[in-house]
Amino acid sequence: MSSSSLKEQVYRELSRVTHAISNPKRMELIDVLSQKSFSVEELSREILMSVASTSQHLQVLKAARLVEAERSGNFIMYSISDDSVLHLVFAVKELGFRKIAEIERLISDYKAGKQILESITLDELLVKAKQEKVLLIDVRPEEEYRAGHIPDAVSIPLAQLKKRMAGLPKGKTIVAYCRGPLCVMAADAVKILNEKKFKVLRMEDGYVEWKLKQQYPRNSKRKRGAA
Repeated sequence: MSSSSLKEQVYRELSRVTHAISNPKRMELIDVLSQKSFSVEELSREILMSVASTSQHLQVLKAARLVEAERSGNFIMYSISDDSVLHLVFAVKELGFRKIAEIERLISDYKAGKQILESITLDELLVKAKQEKVLLIDVRPEEEYRAGHIPDAVSIPLAQLKKRMAGLPKGKTIVAYCRGPLCVMAADAVKILNEKKFKVLRMEDGYVEWKLKQQYPRNSKRKRGAA
């Protein structure tokens, strides 16, 4: 086999990966699956797409070895194949946030619409926690918290926040996080708590970003352009 033929075949195989993540809904599926395993029915509700279309996108991701499927009772559960997929999507996001001006505009508009005046990164949270009392709350659904969460975070799903507000301290800064830079749950939590005069901030990073930074600490020093 010639060198040019080898390169052509290898690049063809690599293009299966880039093709798999080239669709926005497939990128979103990977983002959701980075939290825990989901059935196709659950995923269809998460990405607001029919079960049939969601299943088709999952098959493309599965063919590229980016997701895996396993039967659990009457359901087929999908999950990320391994952490290398998370690193891939993280790298794509970082590149996009840095290089594509339209992304910055979209995020700025999102912040303005959600009235997010201030947010912090995970690194800024660690510094802040040394200076004052901070309560970190995870507002994702409880099953996602159980699948993995940032240490010392308290699980208060967004749907339960109003009922559990009475137990939150007024003397601490509350920091809410969810699935990461593009997730709206933490922004909604901040809005609810702000209305009740709590001192609250939205954290840009989520559990996956924290997990990746434990594996590659140098990533924690990057300046983020995310919401």
